Amino acid sequence: MAESASPHLPGTSEPDQWRDLADLVRHIIDTHHCYVRQAVPALTADLRRLVNTYGHSHPELHPIRQTFTQLGEELLTHMEKEENILFPYIRELAAAHSGTEPFPPNPFGTVANPVRMMEDDHQEALSLVASLHDLTRGYTPAQDWSEDDAACYAELAHFEADLRRHINLEDTVLFPRALDLEEGLA
Repeated sequence: MAESASPHLPGTSEPDQWRDLADLVRHIIDTHHCYVRQAVPALTADLRRLVNTYGHSHPELHPIRQTFTQLGEELLTHMEKEENILFPYIRELAAAHSGTEPFPPNPFGTVANPVRMMEDDHQEALSLVASLHDLTRGYTPAQDWSEDDAACYAELAHFEADLRRHINLEDTVLFPRALDLEEGLA
């Protein structure tokens, strides 16, 4: 898989840089969700190739591929829920806060309900990533692999790092601010 650019995350360590939640939502979609949508099919293909090439001599590749497949499927579904349900509501909250739109109708009772569901999904994703990390021995390729084959593990390590930044940005900046906005507007 071709090396992807590491996303720059202003605001991961300085949340005040993300005063506008609509901008933060756009950043998450354009940076992290876009990366996941590109990386999942490429890594899935790479892992399939590794299993076909080395699966007989490296049986650990089978559960690695299965774990990544599960992770990819869950992330793609999760991102659809965020982009089509939660994030539009957060944008509407931000617009109401700025005075450009009225307080939006709330289909959830409170934004805390979908936030809790997304945080549960995040914990499951982090658990799967931890399993991948362990199964790959910290993304250490086998000595008998070519440089191209080893690049798959390097990309898996990049995928984990990006996912951890992505989840941290949502869990520690976006979601708490959305909860605060809703409470302040209610």
